[in-house]
Amino acid sequence: MQTVISSSRDDCYQVHVTRREAALVAQWNAWAHQADVTPFQTRRWLETWYATAGRAAGQPLLMTVVDHNGGDLVMMMPLVIRTETRMRKIEFADAGLSDYNAPALGPAAPTDRLGAQHLWSAMLAAMPKADFLRFERMPREVQGRVNPLTLLPNAEESATNSNIVIIDGSWIDYTKSLERTFRKELGRSWRVFCQRDGAAFRRIEDRSEGATVLAELERQQRDRVHRKGQLYHLDKPEYAAFYRKLIADGISDGSVVLTALTCRDEIVAALLGVAHGATYVMIRICSGSEEWSNCSPGRLVITQTMQMLHAQGYRMFDFAIGDYAYKRRLGVSSHPLFRLSTAMSPRGLPMLAIERTKKFIKQRPALYALVKHYAPKNA
Repeated sequence: MQTVISSSRDDCYQVHVTRREAALVAQWNAWAHQADVTPFQTRRWLETWYATAGRAAGQPLLMTVVDHNGGDLVMMMPLVIRTETRMRKIEFADAGLSDYNAPALGPAAPTDRLGAQHLWSAMLAAMPKADFLRFERMPREVQGRVNPLTLLPNAEESATNSNIVIIDGSWIDYTKSLERTFRKELGRSWRVFCQRDGAAFRRIEDRSEGATVLAELERQQRDRVHRKGQLYHLDKPEYAAFYRKLIADGISDGSVVLTALTCRDEIVAALLGVAHGATYVMIRICSGSEEWSNCSPGRLVITQTMQMLHAQGYRMFDFAIGDYAYKRRLGVSSHPLFRLSTAMSPRGLPMLAIERTKKFIKQRPALYALVKHYAPKNA
């Protein structure tokens, strides 16, 4: 394990930098019991990511910050260093697979802007050489605790939001809060589905069956994307390996929730999600042939999964990023996500300027429309 120790100006923090995959996993496991995380920074998710997609993304990097005086954990940052067109970039362990990126917050994490700036200074001093740093899709809070990175002066709101439903009361109270017409549609769809002989909602808990359901989910998603004339990228070998390992290792311990609507041997719809504590996040969904469109199987598999998990004590249901009408009809509230970009060398300055220019243009609808009209189609 490569370790670098750095202190901020007030000698509050020690920063340990780990660069090898095996040591990184061991370091994470040693401190994880102290940390608050999203489902995308759990041991299961990160261990799977670094063993599959992470190897294609770049060099692993974990920054562990410890309080210099008490020795308590401040935060852990699961990162990757990747090289693109000769530019070294530091990013979260993501590669497009994690809906949210956030540090694992320890008990000594700062909660105010000044503390966040002192922490950030110590971390920058310990970071490996790179040209550009980009952190995207960061939530303001992690399990109810403020994310210090979003308090930094150059942190800004992203273009994407999280979409969350919190159900503190009964399931019946939640359904009554929905629009009456929509509530009646859900009831009718469930009755239509159940009329088919062999129709059932199931949670998949067997590894072998999980692999079968995932393969069908992948096929249905790929077909749907291709019908729209879009490119499908989740079948890249490293991505496919990630999801297969995630399900194989995670459905037995409950960190991965795979549910499906089935009719005999047919998979009518399937939903893949990850869970941590009382939080459940949906990450992939599919619905099959047009034959089942009269019962809205995508909405059904979501609501049936939510009802099942609510009965088991889950209270936060996260529909992840993406603004879709069905999410709004299910009562989500939107929460901003944040991004943080920093040039770490002169070579990174042009990239920072480009990002700021893009932001300037997108904030001005008329200018954005003009640029889109005249920009080359492949730009």
